[in-house]
Amino acid sequence: MDTHSPAAPRTAANERPTVRREGRSRLNRSRIVSALTGFGAAIAIAACSPGASTVPLPSVVVPSIDASAVASAGTQAALAALDQVDAAITANQTSGALTADDATSLKQLSSGIRTALQSGDMTAAKTAVDNLATKVDALASKLSGDAGTQLKAAITALKAAVASS
Repeated sequence: MDTHSPAAPRTAANERPTVRREGRSRLNRSRIVSALTGFGAAIAIAACSPGASTVPLPSVVVPSIDASAVASAGTQAALAALDQVDAAITANQTSGALTADDATSLKQLSSGIRTALQSGDMTAAKTAVDNLATKVDALASKLSGDAGTQLKAAITALKAAVASS
């Protein structure tokens, strides 16, 4: 007596054929994952090797405002105004409105302003301009005529140029 019925083993039912009925081979996911992993590892190793060449990437130019150029333009305007102040000081000395000592004192203050502007120290430049304006105000009684008016106007222009820098 044979009580055993013929049946296929369970593993045979779970096995999937690698070839479809249409004749195309079935994609094996483990093979694809292995291939991609190997490809990724090869790229990583090649990128880390000392002889790896770099791939040139296109560069994107981002337009920007050059802050130093803007500051430089303000400084240049202040230096131009300072040149007018120096010329006005010389004109007042030549006309006899200022003594040599007064003119030298004003030129030293002007030189301090120029140094501060050229070094980019705007705080020191503003302080020095205020000192120069105070000194010119103290000499206001001596500064009459066109040369005196020219110096006062040059100081006003210098204050505006330094304030905008």
